[in-house]
Amino acid sequence: MREAPPPNRAELDSTQQLLCDALRPCIIQGMTILEVGCGDGRLHRRLLEEGAASAVGVELQTNYIEKAERLAREEGVADRVTYYRDDFMKLADRIEPADIVILDKVVHCTHDPEALIRRSTAHTRSLYAVAFPVPRPLLRTSMRLLSPLLRLFLPFRVKFSPPERIREWIRSCGFERVFKRDNDMWHVEIYERKPGMGDGKEPGSR
Repeated sequence: MREAPPPNRAELDSTQQLLCDALRPCIIQGMTILEVGCGDGRLHRRLLEEGAASAVGVELQTNYIEKAERLAREEGVADRVTYYRDDFMKLADRIEPADIVILDKVVHCTHDPEALIRRSTAHTRSLYAVAFPVPRPLLRTSMRLLSPLLRLFLPFRVKFSPPERIREWIRSCGFERVFKRDNDMWHVEIYERKPGMGDGKEPGSR
């Protein structure tokens, strides 16, 4: 059941709105969400309005976590969200799988995107939602030139991977694509775990 929107809620950007619109019909009451690289958490909090039961957000930057916690209190959902300020790859063993896992504009924010995808899909019971860059030669050139400066301010390394390689990594983890939409900057795609391809638990877990 959809909840009434809280007053003064944070608005979604165009890519987040695409993800939200695509996930909305798939949400069954009681579903859980894990968002890796959640920023200020506005996307998963919007999905709580759409019927999800709870959400976990993982984010490296302290200012985003502080803002996410404040906005969750203001929007009245602080009891339904849990935030971690850390690297998901370090925390993964301590985080429970979720029905929906979201990576919105974060696949390129790591030195090893394949490992991030494989670890996060292992935490996905049902739907895997991802937004990753549309290849733009000018953007890549700019990021390479700015890379030394960005390392001074960002707690991660930017690394672009070809879109088809990203898709192949996801498919090889037992998922098939059920939604694809692009905007000027981002590929927005949703994948569903294939029947019989695991239950979203880490290999060896019980």
